[in-house]
Amino acid sequence: MFHYIIRRLLLLIPTVLGIVLITFCLFALVANDPARQYAGKHATPQVLASIRARMGLNKPQFALNTSAYRRTGHLSSLLDNQFCDVLFFRFPQSMQYEESVWTLFWRKAPVSLVIQMPVFLMSLGLTLVLSLLCAALRDRAFDWTVTLLAIVLMSLPGVSIYLVAQWLLGAKARIFPVAGWDSGFYALHYAALPVLVSIVAGLGGGVRFYRAVALEEIGAEYIRTGRAKGVGEMNLLLTHVMRNILIPVITSTVTTLPLLFLGAVILEQTFQIPGLGNLLDTAVLANDRPVVMFLVYITSILYCLALVVNDVAYAWADPRVVLQ
Repeated sequence: MFHYIIRRLLLLIPTVLGIVLITFCLFALVANDPARQYAGKHATPQVLASIRARMGLNKPQFALNTSAYRRTGHLSSLLDNQFCDVLFFRFPQSMQYEESVWTLFWRKAPVSLVIQMPVFLMSLGLTLVLSLLCAALRDRAFDWTVTLLAIVLMSLPGVSIYLVAQWLLGAKARIFPVAGWDSGFYALHYAALPVLVSIVAGLGGGVRFYRAVALEEIGAEYIRTGRAKGVGEMNLLLTHVMRNILIPVITSTVTTLPLLFLGAVILEQTFQIPGLGNLLDTAVLANDRPVVMFLVYITSILYCLALVVNDVAYAWADPRVVLQ
């Protein structure tokens, strides 16, 4: 297993490099001049040159920087170009906030995690419980009701659920704030409604998926044998069925963990939550290239690492899986 993990980690290098290269090329081909957008259309050439120098836009995009090499005489200066700056995490300041991208990340990531961690844990637990109960009570009133609600939730766009919850529970009932954020303990008051509606909005697909997986296991021969031997239904569900559906559970959960840092773009925009999802949305609209490239880079690394953890978790959950 150790050699497998090392090999997979080495394969991450070209994968992440390809993601960063594609993102960088898209910005180079599609985006307008960031310095011009930042300074305004009436900026003087001197101001534009100063901004380009501060943002590193006066460097070559991919070519070796021979002028810097002639000026300094160091071989490392040949790699002083825009793509290598991104590749080696030499990001300039954000154009919007005029702060380091690392500072923005560490300030806004906890905000996204305050929302996403409870949503992840509570959604996973509630989805598994409802799915197992639906599979155990197949074709009964409980199963029909939960399945119907799951189909309805799958059919509704998430943003419509957010807006209805804002209007009903925020504006009308005044149970929760409609939108906004606060610091410290008071943030929980603003986080309650986004967490609640995010759990509800994501419940449908999870229940349908895990219910189908659980039904397949409940119909297996070893479950019928367990019932014939007098094993209790709850014991069968929690000990045997639950263990054998770990593979699809791992597949659908482990790979979503890196995305918890990034937050939910639409959710944070709707509820005006100053997390990483909101930051990414505003950075794309403002052509804030350092922020977008940084977030893409970090997310791709975390996601690729999660795929490795996912494979290792397969081997832990099912001894029949051999990593070679």
